[in-house]
Amino acid sequence: MAMIRCSECARAISDRASHCVGCGAPLARLSGIDWLPQRTTSPLPSPRQLWLRGTLAAAMLLVGALWASVIDHRAGGGRLGATLAALLLITGLCWFIVTLLQGVAQRGR
Repeated sequence: MAMIRCSECARAISDRASHCVGCGAPLARLSGIDWLPQRTTSPLPSPRQLWLRGTLAAAMLLVGALWASVIDHRAGGGRLGATLAALLLITGLCWFIVTLLQGVAQRGR
C-alpha cells in the first residue's frame, strides 16, 4: 500500500482509497485501460477491397491445403513443410473470417 497526496487538501492518503478521508474529494484512478469502448473512425473497406481480400484468403487456403496434401503423400515430408502448410491454412482461414465479418459490418451500416 502506497501513500499519495490528495489533489485538493494535500493530505496523505492510501492509494487504494476511493476518496480523500480529509476533504472527501474523489480520487482519480490512474489506469492505462480505457474501459469505455470507442467507435472507430476508419472507413470500412469498399466492396472491391472485400472481394480482393476474400479471393486472396481463399487462394491462401487452397495453397495451404494443396501443400499439406502433397506433403502427406510424400514420404518424409518434413516438419518445416507441414508447419508452413498449417500456417498457410490458419492464416487463410483467419483472414477469410475477418473479411466475412467486415462484409457483414458493411451491410449493417
